[in-house]
Amino acid sequence: EHELHLLLVDRDTTSGQQVLNAMSALRRAAARVRNATQPLRKSPEWEQKRLGKYPVPPETHVWWLNRTTAPGGYVMQSVSPYQQKIMWQWFHNFPTRWYTRVTKHTFPTFIPALTFYILWKIVTYDVEENLRNRNWY
Repeated sequence: EHELHLLLVDRDTTSGQQVLNAMSALRRAAARVRNATQPLRKSPEWEQKRLGKYPVPPETHVWWLNRTTAPGGYVMQSVSPYQQKIMWQWFHNFPTRWYTRVTKHTFPTFIPALTFYILWKIVTYDVEENLRNRNWY
């Protein structure tokens, strides 16, 4: 709210003063963003338990010390929208992929096999019927 007042044009101030006001407002906004992206406080001593030596780079030392931010030390996990976007395509295409794989072999494989099976059953039935007609027992 205060930054908006600083950015408004004031007839009494010079253009240099307006530029300085705008720069200070931007500086304050950048400081707010920087503070918002800082890691939370370090976990208390009673939540920390040293398990050994880990190869942690120095720039991620604070993040490593803050790896248990919740009471009890459990880790909050979530699925990012990018993972959902990738996996949605895979699950959404699942029926189409298998329909394509099956129908790709329909005419070269399944239709001839079905035709052969039906003809085999017809011929077998005719032969058994002929045997039944010739032999009475």
